[in-house]
Amino acid sequence: MKLSSPQPWQENLMASLRLKAKDIQMKKRGLVVLLLLLMVGVQGYAQNDIASQINPPLLQKYIDLAKEYYPKRKMYKASELSAKAKMGVAKAGYLESLNVSYFYRPDNAAIVDASNPYSINGFQFGVYLNLGLFFRTPSLVKQAREEYNSASFLTKEYDILLETEVKQKYFEYLQWFIDLKVKNQAYIDNKTASDGLRYKYEKAEVSLDVYTKAKALTSTANSEKLLAELNMLKAKSSLEALIGKTLEEVK
Repeated sequence: MKLSSPQPWQENLMASLRLKAKDIQMKKRGLVVLLLLLMVGVQGYAQNDIASQINPPLLQKYIDLAKEYYPKRKMYKASELSAKAKMGVAKAGYLESLNVSYFYRPDNAAIVDASNPYSINGFQFGVYLNLGLFFRTPSLVKQAREEYNSASFLTKEYDILLETEVKQKYFEYLQWFIDLKVKNQAYIDNKTASDGLRYKYEKAEVSLDVYTKAKALTSTANSEKLLAELNMLKAKSSLEALIGKTLEEVK
């Protein structure tokens, strides 16, 4: 028995089904690629963390440099040294309250001196005590000591604040440095995948929609990379402003 040839409507239906199957296959491939692109950033962050990148000796160098260089810290230290000098001046008040004098008459002078009949031949010494200044000096010393303590505490307080600021800027720099590495790698991976999809699109293995979305993801990855680089440079500049040197100069 001879089989009848397919009708035109049957051929159209079969062709339509084949196109739909091919379109579904293209979308599945494109979906897999897009999912891989989206996972790039997540995997990158999972493999990087700030704690493992912290260099304690290097961080301590940054803190020491900031305490040595930062102008405001120098101002507090100068006030402390000035208060310490005033304490020394106040203690010298004990010596100022004492007045030592001497009188000398040669041996060949007359025994009786009309200007000073109580003097005798040779040296005579006298000590005079200013009671007002003597009893006021302890208070002046105490006042100077308290001023020095106050200036010293202010310096210590600012050292704590400055150390915290240096650590914060250092951690921010590490954050954006790592973020830049991740975003840069994400852009490279997205660009590679997008170029591969362009080749597949030209061979009609993926749809235009999938290729367009891949290009959009690559463009977004590039924008995020540039933003991460800008943030990293800002954090680097802020840290360098505290320590007075570029990070490349500190080893």
